[in-house]
Parts: sequence; C-alpha cells; structure tokens
Amino acid sequence: MAYNIRRQSSILIVSLLITCVCSAQAQTAQEMNWMEAGKDAVRQKLKDPQSAQFQKVFFHRGKDNIPMTCGEVNSKNGFGGYTGFQRFVSAGREDATFVEAEVTSDFAMVWSRFCIE
Repeated sequence: MAYNIRRQSSILIVSLLITCVCSAQAQTAQEMNWMEAGKDAVRQKLKDPQSAQFQKVFFHRGKDNIPMTCGEVNSKNGFGGYTGFQRFVSAGREDATFVEAEVTSDFAMVWSRFCIE
C-alpha cells in the first residue's frame, strides 16, 4: 500500500512538472511571437526596413502590465550608412512603436515605464 501511495505521488509530481514545462514553453512561444510583431512594427518606421539589425531584444510587461517588446535597432539612413543602435519600445503596432531618435525628449520616461521593472 505504501508503494502505491509513493507511486501515485511520483506520477502526480511528474504530471505537474510536465504541465509547468508545457505552460512555460507556451508562454515563451507567445512572447517570441510578440517580439517578432514588435520588430516588424519597428521595421515599418525605418527608412530602410531590410537593413534593420536588432540586439538586446526582450519581452517585458512594464509597470502597467502591458506587453511590450524592448530592444535596440540599427538601420541605414537615406544616404545608405548605418546610424548606430538606438533603443525602441513597441506594443506590436506601428502607431504604438517608439524609436529613440523620434522621441528624444521623453524617450527615457517611455523606456522606464515599459521596459524596466
């Protein structure tokens, strides 16, 4: 009887672990999709979308629990030269995407609100 209880407990623990892992994978997949949508929205704002290079991209739910993609992007300007990496914040739509060069005066506040704990 003790063997059956231990066996049932083991099966329950394994089931819970599998559920947790699957849930974490689904969450990660959802976050990855959100980050891709954010990068696509950033590309729409650039002069040369094909030249976009991303780094330090991450998913974050800021102080308001709003899902955001945050990171840095580098792209070519109208003369064909790269401008250097600049931060961006995106809610996955072009009208809800901000690149640092566009909002220089308030970008630190936007970054702080949506990309930092």
